[in-house]
Parts: sequence; C-alpha cells; structure tokens
Amino acid sequence: MKTRPLVSILSFVFAAAVIFIFASCDNGGVTPTFMGTWVNPDYDGTGTPAKMVITHVSGNDYMCVVYENHDDTEPEGTIPVTVTNQWTDSEGNLFSEAISYADEVIYGLSKIHADNQTIEVNNSYVDYPTEIDPNDEEYYIYYRQ
Repeated sequence: MKTRPLVSILSFVFAAAVIFIFASCDNGGVTPTFMGTWVNPDYDGTGTPAKMVITHVSGNDYMCVVYENHDDTEPEGTIPVTVTNQWTDSEGNLFSEAISYADEVIYGLSKIHADNQTIEVNNSYVDYPTEIDPNDEEYYIYYRQ
C-alpha cells in the first residue's frame, strides 16, 4: 500500500475527529463524531485504506488505525492526527481541519454528515483544503460501520 494515500486519508479522517458539536445545533438529537469505524468497500485493494478505526488519544489528538480492505482484521498502519479547527454548519454537519505529521505533513478538511453515517475528506500537501470536492484527486468518502 502506498504510504502517501494512507497517511493522507488517516490524517484527514482524523481531522473530523470531533466529539461534540454546539448544543444549539438541531440535527435530530444526533451528535456527529469522528470516532468509530468507517468503511468503503470500493477502496478494497486500491492502495487507499478501505477501513479506518478512529479513537481519541488526548485533547485534540486522535489515532487512526487503517486497513487495506473493509473486512480485514489485521491493520496496515496507524496515523496520528491533530484537529486544529472545527465547526458545524446550519444543517448540523460537522467540519474539521486536521494535520498529520506521518511521512509528510498532510492537511485535511473533513465533513461528518449530520446523521453521523458518512464522512467525506479532502486532503492537501500544501495547505488546508477550502471545500469538500468529490472531483478532487485527494477526496475520500467512508460510511459508519
């Protein structure tokens, strides 16, 4: 597996590593969180992690364990991620900016949908992405398992 996609995805999947959103947001009682298991079987065998398990370490720091295939039980690696900024939009979607210092610095922007079932990520090696763009080469989407 390529280290760059792994680090890139993990770094910014962790970017979405948010535990709470503002109490004033009304999204049907669901609180989007980055923590948990996220999968996308379409990534199986592509060099992009098909499963990520994200856990909270301390403060704004998270750990992402990645797997090559969505049903693997042996991890391919771990990536530390630090959330640097987070906010919710008027629809209750949680956005996070995060940075990872694995093999290289990766900046990420993540969107966890208000229903807490989908996470979208855009990564960059230059600066934080300014939008979630499904047409970008560094765009990834995962679903809660």
